[in-house]
Amino acid sequence: MLPAPPRSGNRYRKYPPEALDRVRLIRGALAMGFTIAELASILKVRDRGGAPCRQVRELAAAKLSELEIQLNEMMRLRDELGIILKDWDSRLSSTPPGGRAALLESLAEPRPGRAHRLSVLKRKGNHK
Repeated sequence: MLPAPPRSGNRYRKYPPEALDRVRLIRGALAMGFTIAELASILKVRDRGGAPCRQVRELAAAKLSELEIQLNEMMRLRDELGIILKDWDSRLSSTPPGGRAALLESLAEPRPGRAHRLSVLKRKGNHK
């Protein structure tokens, strides 16, 4: 994304002053979730004199939408984990010291909403 500048006599590359602006632009875009491939495509258009502003806007809107979906899923998971912890506390309070409370086994029990969350996570490839 940055053209390789010529090397000086000491073999160091001599970047033009605008290279710093380009690096800052790339770092800012990466921080907002743009991929290297997306940036390469956008910057190619831009470097040829095009104005990929609408494409950039569409990509950012899609990233925001995806982020909102992920946040909702995380909030559902947080709520479900809170319910599970209360259940586990109850199980542990009635389990003798050293006894098994079958906490992990309880995760296999059907719960409302769990099937949906797992299917969303699997679809996204987050089911590690």
